[in-house]
Amino acid sequence: MDNINTNKDTNKIIEEINKVLNKQRMHYKEIYEQLISEKVIPPNSEKEFKNLYAWALEMGYIDKMRIKNWGKKRGKLPKYFTKKQLIQIFDVADRPKDAIAFFLALMCGLRINEICTLKIRNIDFENHRLFIGDSKNPNRSRDNYGKDRYVDFDPAIEGVLKKWIEIIGNSSEWFLPSDKSPDMHLRNKSLHERLRLYLKEAGILQIDYTMKVSQRVRGKRIIKTVNRYTRYFHCFRHTMACIIYNKTGDIYVVNRFLGHNQLDTTAVYAKVIDTKMKTSIASVFNSLHYNFHNGEHLPNPNPIKSTLTQSSPVVETVANSPLDLLGLQLVNNEISQEEYVRKRKLLESEGYKQIIEIKDSSENERKR
Repeated sequence: MDNINTNKDTNKIIEEINKVLNKQRMHYKEIYEQLISEKVIPPNSEKEFKNLYAWALEMGYIDKMRIKNWGKKRGKLPKYFTKKQLIQIFDVADRPKDAIAFFLALMCGLRINEICTLKIRNIDFENHRLFIGDSKNPNRSRDNYGKDRYVDFDPAIEGVLKKWIEIIGNSSEWFLPSDKSPDMHLRNKSLHERLRLYLKEAGILQIDYTMKVSQRVRGKRIIKTVNRYTRYFHCFRHTMACIIYNKTGDIYVVNRFLGHNQLDTTAVYAKVIDTKMKTSIASVFNSLHYNFHNGEHLPNPNPIKSTLTQSSPVVETVANSPLDLLGLQLVNNEISQEEYVRKRKLLESEGYKQIIEIKDSSENERKR
């Protein structure tokens, strides 16, 4: 990136980064795209910008607390709810609005912003699908940011959705109207807080790690410590993704269901639940089990029975002579070609012929 090689350009970019972060907290990727839109840096310069960004953070020129997900643990597997935990959550969810939000997020794998901003007119009961507009759009001040997608739902939940729409009536266009005004949709923060209360009541709420964030209070910026929990709203989405992969074993189906652009993003669910891998590992270790008693290695007391059935011969007939029998063994793949040639030569030798003639004559005398 030629135009940020000088100290003047470097200082200007760092200054613009801090201006952007002072307006609102952002992810690294959002900062990069914002600077491109403001023509502070040219397009296709992510590699150079990343180096400058890392250097500025290390030198303390950028406030880390203003960056979203700063200090968040990387490489962690997605958390999901077990069947028992789901039952506990829906047992304690005493507000119908919260219960229907959890239910639809689970059944359709929706993000919290997608469920809160869902409009009734975007529910297609004829084709059993939802239209999700501007999906995954944390930066709403930018135009043309985010993506649209369709999410199919099972016809079995159609009655539940229609019943909820009947309850809220025609007072709002939102599937989850705000408690304060029907003209507004339910806030993400409110739904997060409600779920946290239910998780605590169900005994599922556990702190995963803590992190420090910067927050402006009455014109002053303060640093406070916040908790990140092992279970949160996005776990409904993770749960359905794991269920689909566990049932189908097809990561492409999960990718389409979640609406991911990259297959690598979806591949993490294959690490969470891989039934085939578990079965393979179990079969290997079970076959190695043995009974060690009084210093002796005894046979496995509970050997694994093979599920393979013995294949039937290719040719079934009666052999009238040793040569015929040998030929049948070769046809049925019971002996190799080399073994067949060796045994045939042996049977055709003079010594074997005499033994066979003597054996045949003795059997004939016995019959007489």
